Amino acid sequence: MIKNKIEFEYFLKGKLAENGLNISKLAESLGTSQQNVSQRIKKATFDYIELSKIADLLGYDIEWIKRK
Repeated sequence: MIKNKIEFEYFLKGKLAENGLNISKLAESLGTSQQNVSQRIKKATFDYIELSKIADLLGYDIEWIKRK
């Protein structure tokens, strides 16, 4: 589980790198600027729909699992 903004930044940048993508390509796929995406990664301010699009772009599914 990601616990803070720094962990989110490293996690997302790592997943982009694993898939041969960079922030510019992510920004293009989200229809926004590279600067905007960079700031939003640092601040961890994506909404659920945007995170779902990012996960899809990277080949992941978001799954909600009930805790025990």
